[in-house]
Amino acid sequence: MSSIKPFLSWIIWFLVTSFYIFQYVLRVSPSIMMSDIMEKYHVDAHQFGIFSGAYYLGYALMHIPIGVFLDRIGAKKVVSLSVLISIVGLLPLMMGHCWMCAILGRFLVGAGSSGAILGVFNVIRLYFPERWFSRLLGVSVTLGLLGAIYGGRPVHELIMMSSWQQVLQYFVIAGALLASLVFILTPKSDTALPAHLSVKSEIKEVLANKKVMLTALFAALMVGPLEGFADVWGVSFFQVVYGMERAKAASLPSLIFLGMCAGSLILPAIAEKFKIYRQIVLTSAMVMAGLFFLLLFSRLHSGSLQVVMFCTGVFSAYQILAIYLNSLNAPAAYSSLVTAITNMVIMSFGYVFHSAIGMVMTWVWDGAIKGSVPVYQSESYIYGLFIIPVALLVSFIGFVRLGYLESRVK
Repeated sequence: MSSIKPFLSWIIWFLVTSFYIFQYVLRVSPSIMMSDIMEKYHVDAHQFGIFSGAYYLGYALMHIPIGVFLDRIGAKKVVSLSVLISIVGLLPLMMGHCWMCAILGRFLVGAGSSGAILGVFNVIRLYFPERWFSRLLGVSVTLGLLGAIYGGRPVHELIMMSSWQQVLQYFVIAGALLASLVFILTPKSDTALPAHLSVKSEIKEVLANKKVMLTALFAALMVGPLEGFADVWGVSFFQVVYGMERAKAASLPSLIFLGMCAGSLILPAIAEKFKIYRQIVLTSAMVMAGLFFLLLFSRLHSGSLQVVMFCTGVFSAYQILAIYLNSLNAPAAYSSLVTAITNMVIMSFGYVFHSAIGMVMTWVWDGAIKGSVPVYQSESYIYGLFIIPVALLVSFIGFVRLGYLESRVK
């Protein structure tokens, strides 16, 4: 624990947690701006899926490098620079009409955003007692998820009051202010680590561990409800398939994030009490698959939809348990690296799901166009989103084959 004044520790924690909230808002905002972006750039669902998924590629590719830099030069420079990279990524949407530039910008938003949760880890570890780590991390994660919730309807209302490009300008101003405060108020780290000659060999060791990589893959296959549906496709799905107005449609996917707030507290508590980590991961896969079959092939009323979305969010918190379980699949010395790589693989599947859903939707598209924007019918959304429950079932089978029905975790 670094020796700085207690009130400054809280300020620094608040700032990095604010960045974690901010990156969640940036992450979900394309779902609200989808029709505007598609109209400006004249793109279809497949191309928009690639744009949305570029966030996750940037996030995944920068996860380990940012973690390494945090250990060596500290949060002062790394977190503030991460915020700046995130807002620079918004500029192509505000300026010009280059679609590849917009995709590159989305990649940069993801790359910068990866510094948020890693910065939270770093700051809590450095400036607070070890016994506070779980509690403060839980608060940060919950606040971040609430940021995802407020990336829905309130952002939609801001767009209605001004314009989507004006809202992006607000994001840039807020990000620049946040980066400045982090840089000014965060002290230079006095515990930065020197470069480790063994980093390359450690990474190679983890990547060669078959159970580690398969666990990461199967955990990533379960992320579709959160990263494939709630982040982007959910709003338009409810508009087209359920005939909802945009404002109401924007509020429903937010319930997934609200449910995950609850699940992040409930699932680990149950798993710890009864030592059933593996069984909860398996249950999460099956329950979410069942909920998505209902969502796609039944016409649920509003109350049922709210329950389905909230319960999906609760079981989306499986990620915490899956990451913990994977850390047990390698020697203790590699646990931090396994955690980083697992999170990287999970986040990278945001790109996989967005691209695959958009590709299937375009494949079954009937060719209808309104103005210059493709119009997708209910069947396109149902076929495209059917990927999600299929992936969940594949994940369930994969975890069973890996032995996740074995005896309880000791």
